[in-house]
Amino acid sequence: MPSPTTERPLVRPPAEPRPTSAAEKERFSSGGRSHLLILRGKWGLAIDKAIVWTTGLSLVTAQYAWANGAPYTPTLMLYTVGARTGATRSACLPFFRVGDDLVLRGSNGGGPTDPHWVHNVRANPKSWIRVARRTREARAHVAQGEEWERLYAELCRQSRSTKAYQDMCAPRRLPLVVLRDEARTAR
Repeated sequence: MPSPTTERPLVRPPAEPRPTSAAEKERFSSGGRSHLLILRGKWGLAIDKAIVWTTGLSLVTAQYAWANGAPYTPTLMLYTVGARTGATRSACLPFFRVGDDLVLRGSNGGGPTDPHWVHNVRANPKSWIRVARRTREARAHVAQGEEWERLYAELCRQSRSTKAYQDMCAPRRLPLVVLRDEARTAR
């Protein structure tokens, strides 16, 4: 993979209407190079969950990074309580470290709606995360106001795709979800 100093500019298709279908989201998220994506759809996500659980690495995240010419972003498994069902739901998501917290982007591939896991976090902040093959409890909240502004600036600094996702999902504000390790919070 290219180093941060030698990486290519972020590959993006020309400005188009916001993606709404799964295929449009995939094309946007892959920088218009969706032919490079091997793991996709429900079976691809199921395989990726098993790999993330076992190794802590995500092939789905890696292939999107590769298609965009961007560095790999570490990935965690987030477990939330379903807002409607109360059932445990899981998702593999790239994360960013900001101080002691982990921050997730609710980009939904640049689509017009927030991902389901964001709705779950809003309804119930109790969650579990699996990072580096270790599972622990966490409290999650969606950043607002000054906290959102600060985190957005930091994520733009850490990943050039953050601004592209915000631009694509506008006028929806890109949800930034903060995860705090329950063990650290209790200290």
